[in-house]
Amino acid sequence: MAKTQMQYANRAWRKETKALGWDRGWAGGKKEWKSFCRHYAQITVEDGGQVFDSQDAADEAVAEELTYWD
Repeated sequence: MAKTQMQYANRAWRKETKALGWDRGWAGGKKEWKSFCRHYAQITVEDGGQVFDSQDAADEAVAEELTYWD
């Protein structure tokens, strides 16, 4: 079964934010972090204007987006 754009984006947000250590220290715990990732994955899919053909493409797009977050 092929993955949807949302699945690619959500996985990318989880991978990239976990690599930065953003999965720890949430007041609501792991569930709150997952909700954060899902929210921004939806924004990435709706506003990004990109079509992900693989997980690597989604990972690169999210990694690039996070570079603007300083």
